[in-house]
Amino acid sequence: MVFFILFFCLIFLVNSALAEESQLEEIIVTATRVEEPKKDVPYSIQVITQEDIKNSTAKNAGDLIVESSIGHVHKYPGLSTSSIGLRGFRTDLFDDLKSRVLILINGNRAGTVNLATIPVDDIERIEIVKGPASVLYGSSAMGGVINIITKQGKQEGIYGSIGSEAGSWKYWKTKGDLNGKKGVFDFYVSANRSSMDEYSTRDYGKIKNTGYNDETVSARFGYSFFDKQYISFGFQHWMGWDIGSPGARYSPDLDDYKDIERNRFDLEYKTETFKGGYYFTKISDEDHEGSTGNSELTLKKTTTQGLSLQKIFSMNEQRIIIGAQWDRIEVKSSRSTGAPYNPNSEYDSYGLFSEGRLSLFNKKLLVNAGVRYDYFEDKILPTEGITSLKPRKENLDHVTVRGGIIYKLTDNLSIKSNAGTAFRAPAPDELATDYVSSWGTRYIGNSDLKPEKSKSYDVGVACTKDLFKSELTFFHSIFKDKILSYYDSTLKAQTFKNVEGAIIQGIEGNFSYDIGLFVGLNFSLEPFLNFTYHTRYSSKDESEIQKYGKTLQYIPKSTAAFGIKAGKDKWDLRLIANYAGDEKVVDWNPSSSNYGKVITKNDFTVVNLKGSYRPLKNCELTISIENLFDKGYEYVLYYPMPRRTIIGGLKWIF
Repeated sequence: MVFFILFFCLIFLVNSALAEESQLEEIIVTATRVEEPKKDVPYSIQVITQEDIKNSTAKNAGDLIVESSIGHVHKYPGLSTSSIGLRGFRTDLFDDLKSRVLILINGNRAGTVNLATIPVDDIERIEIVKGPASVLYGSSAMGGVINIITKQGKQEGIYGSIGSEAGSWKYWKTKGDLNGKKGVFDFYVSANRSSMDEYSTRDYGKIKNTGYNDETVSARFGYSFFDKQYISFGFQHWMGWDIGSPGARYSPDLDDYKDIERNRFDLEYKTETFKGGYYFTKISDEDHEGSTGNSELTLKKTTTQGLSLQKIFSMNEQRIIIGAQWDRIEVKSSRSTGAPYNPNSEYDSYGLFSEGRLSLFNKKLLVNAGVRYDYFEDKILPTEGITSLKPRKENLDHVTVRGGIIYKLTDNLSIKSNAGTAFRAPAPDELATDYVSSWGTRYIGNSDLKPEKSKSYDVGVACTKDLFKSELTFFHSIFKDKILSYYDSTLKAQTFKNVEGAIIQGIEGNFSYDIGLFVGLNFSLEPFLNFTYHTRYSSKDESEIQKYGKTLQYIPKSTAAFGIKAGKDKWDLRLIANYAGDEKVVDWNPSSSNYGKVITKNDFTVVNLKGSYRPLKNCELTISIENLFDKGYEYVLYYPMPRRTIIGGLKWIF
């Protein structure tokens, strides 16, 4: 297949040479913690650009990731996109520390695994770095990193917009932003408020308790001083309330709801060769079981903060990055009745990293190599309501390495290859917990746990020329020392152990070609395709194989996003089809004959359409249709998604 793609690329190189030269903006990425052109980065990267975001039907970062079709997605009714897969590794449903894909905002931990709480209006772009990224980012970056880059003021002057949207399921939204640049100062400020009522599905009618309300206030201010020195401050407040939590179809819950609040700020200082920053995120997650005003409240407060420093040393085209990173995650839990389900905890991570790049043969051959050392302190803290708790502290450390090369056969055709290790450090409850729960089960952490580890390599080819862009990559990962929770009959307690993990491999690729400009039309007409196809995803843990079979669960055989983009000065149109392949899942329906067994969840394709038209310079009309063909589908078994949804919008730009 690689030879076919090479041949395919060469044909388009010849064709595109005949086309009018197109001044496409070069995408800048941060996969190496250094801003540089994507073509100079040896690692596999997928970028969701501002153009993609503008022409998307997405309401939040979770929807954008769904549209990118990078892998498995756990998307529930309401505001919950809580598990994202990359190359067979996933974020945890509830716990950032137990995730095997790392979510970042502006290069720092997001502090949440629920991407639905990150509004789309504040996002400049999303960089998805696929494969092991622990050398630069530490624990959890096994399948890769999803880095959400927020907006800032760029153009000289003052600009802004106000707008509103309305549509199906009594959805409405009001929004506004102000941004710009005045000399050495830049700024971006935005606010929005939205609400949606209960939605209907194709096969099961109205799903009660699926409505929500949310609001966002965001700001970023920057100041340039002296010679190429820059300092910026960012703030984001997001709050969602009365977020319906309807439960599965087989056990509907008509009065459970959530209230979530997320506040975040960050401070960054950078020069051409140095960058330092601090971030702080606080999330309050209230789970109400029962009707408003008469419910049982489960409260989880998570505080995530960190500091990072990095220095670039360069000579001609050679460079080396040296950096340090500290992250702390504190979790406090409580319940209005009875003891909390989990004890309070604190997690500290201290990392030192370095990655260098050699540029050889006139920058035709680029060689990257890096190493990282991490030290962890896991603490279980005293917790009100858990009288049997024995506070503990455990430490561990780990070393990670990776390397990559890119060889440019021509200015437009290159070959990439990478190899590296990645890991997930044990969470505090896995390492240090010791208590008896209110329902009588004892939980004991295992101080001898090793970090989960992966060894991965990939090889690929990238071809870009004017109107044609393509990339194809083969990847292979060996997952070892998976952390498993189990009941130990000797200890008479629920505890943890390391077991064999899995082997995961596959092919991923993306292709796009602007046919409209190539054939001389006066508008852009660009078909595109992004896909991932897993050729192997097999468990190596004998107990899991005996219970559920060899095929890993919650990994689709294939995913794809394909469609067409079109546009001119006054209008834009995008039609996108998202395909999610069949996957093995466990049937948890107690009334099902397959209860507790692995079944095949069927594949599905959802088609979305978004169009915009600017009848006046300052006026933009939009219409979006989600689930264009009114299909019945579920990202998670027994949690059906809405049927056809139509939303119209009006925005005044100044």
